[in-house]
Amino acid sequence: MRSVGLLLITTLCINAYDYALSPKKVGENIYCFFGKPEVISKQNGGNIVNSCYVMTPKGYVVIDSGPTYQYASQTYQAMQKIAPLEVKYTIVTHEHDDHWLGNSYFKSKNATIIGPKTYEQNIASHTSKMKTEDTRMAKYLSKETLKKTSIVPLDIVVDQTPYSFALGGETFTIKRLVSKAHTSGDLVVLLSKNRAIFVGDIVFNDRITSMRDGSIIGNLDAIDLIDQSNVDFVITGHGTIVTKDATKRQKAYLTQMKDKVLQAIDEGVEIEKINTLVKLEDFANDNLYKELHKLNVLSAYSELEMYEEEE
Repeated sequence: MRSVGLLLITTLCINAYDYALSPKKVGENIYCFFGKPEVISKQNGGNIVNSCYVMTPKGYVVIDSGPTYQYASQTYQAMQKIAPLEVKYTIVTHEHDDHWLGNSYFKSKNATIIGPKTYEQNIASHTSKMKTEDTRMAKYLSKETLKKTSIVPLDIVVDQTPYSFALGGETFTIKRLVSKAHTSGDLVVLLSKNRAIFVGDIVFNDRITSMRDGSIIGNLDAIDLIDQSNVDFVITGHGTIVTKDATKRQKAYLTQMKDKVLQAIDEGVEIEKINTLVKLEDFANDNLYKELHKLNVLSAYSELEMYEEEE
């Protein structure tokens, strides 16, 4: 009995936060762990993001490693039950930390880490790096949940030039669509064989997007390019819709916001009063509308104040 008790205590120490993760099959050889449409909290352990595995005969490719070392470890253990394969590559879609703080786990498994130039510039390089305690996750999660989480540099940096690699009969192409959408370094990942595109936080569904580091014009331009893609699956950074309809609600939200903000600017409305006019009631019941919409409107106003519509 004593040995059983010690084993239980050891297990609890190793897995201080149980994410209760279950992969969902999206398409042939594509599995995703879908995050909750919530704000980051100690209660959810930062599990607000989508982390996806593409399975090939030669190993897994992970798109966005998630919010902590423990999270990444638990996704890996869950995937081992489907197929006992190594993770060969981990791709970071952009610099927000809910998407990449699991990188250190996959680096411990000798995976190649690929990500945007902005990650190297703002987060980590081989000569300097941010500390885990400086991240947004560290402000909300317990030390136990963040246990073993560290920040690692990229092995391959993608900026203006697309990067492709092949693994197990599948070709992965990583590229930027526009100069600024959700952030200034958003990457998408195209799969040739599976006819899928992973778009990171260029698109949210099941909840309102956050525009704090983005461009409303660039985001709409990027969505137009995604809509033109010849794919069967559009897999977003947040949300469970994975069909080509995944972009529709955010496109409608941003389009309405753009039109109303531009109209207000034309009528001389000052930024202090913009949120009294741009409420977008059609989206008022969407998850995180109350938390994010007013901030999105302010960001849109700041950008659109100098915007000239193309003829």
